[in-house]
Amino acid sequence: MSSPSSFPIEAIPDIQAAPEDYRLLQRIPITRQSTTLPIELNPPVGDERPLVIVDVETTGLDSSSDKIIELGLVRGTFSPSAERITSIVESHSQFEDPGIPIPEVITSITGITDQDVAGKHIDDTWLAMMLQGDPLVIAHNAQFDRGFMEARFPACDKQIWACSLSEIDWKRLGFEARKLEYLLLKHGYYYQGHRAEVDCLATSWLLYCQPQAFPLLLASARQKTVIVKAFGAPFDVKDTLKARGYRWHGGDQGSNKCWWTVVSEPNLPAEQEFLNETYHDGAQRAHYQPQTARTRFKGDSS
Repeated sequence: MSSPSSFPIEAIPDIQAAPEDYRLLQRIPITRQSTTLPIELNPPVGDERPLVIVDVETTGLDSSSDKIIELGLVRGTFSPSAERITSIVESHSQFEDPGIPIPEVITSITGITDQDVAGKHIDDTWLAMMLQGDPLVIAHNAQFDRGFMEARFPACDKQIWACSLSEIDWKRLGFEARKLEYLLLKHGYYYQGHRAEVDCLATSWLLYCQPQAFPLLLASARQKTVIVKAFGAPFDVKDTLKARGYRWHGGDQGSNKCWWTVVSEPNLPAEQEFLNETYHDGAQRAHYQPQTARTRFKGDSS
């Protein structure tokens, strides 16, 4: 009898008899222990730029109080003109002792224990080497990862960031959800998730095996956007704002409370028209915060 994690060899006759009733999943090739880097994913074009895929495992969700316990980085190259990843050059991860016990729920998710991180420290020199050349930094939830990265490494605050979770319209590409594991399963791959380096490799493989994804990501990263803060909106228009995609920001002080959203720069006039139609002088009372890939996804962006 095969174990739950192994392929059921004994079921091959049933699969051959009714292949339409089965789906085959393959381990992501670059996550195998036998994989040797660097590897070429696509032929180089000649205009290659560096990219770095980042993932952090942490003690919790709040970058202002929780700590990184593992940092994973994958460094590779991409062609801006061909809009595709061309190589994976190296991948690494390092543990860091957060100075507090790792919550049990985090250990249950990641498998990382207090013993794993005891006395460990992420090497700042190693990080600087991985980030040399002003790379495009990608995370599958950049709002989360960038907040933790900048809290721990303030020198990282000028990097060019892109988010494979929010800056790719996965629904338009035919997928009902955006979770990394789900997206890869739908492409026929599996991996052992919730470890930083493996999650980075999984993200790179998703961007490689879904050819429409990386061009969409680059287009989003190149686009200028604006955070629109709808100050002074009366309570009776909250449902209208929510239906439009606005989110509530409680603020540290009363004067900072507002509804906010992010729009592309070309769509700002239409958004201002919507605000004026929604409440008196809405566009004039709103605040506007321009963004580029160097300023998006910062923890204080809202």
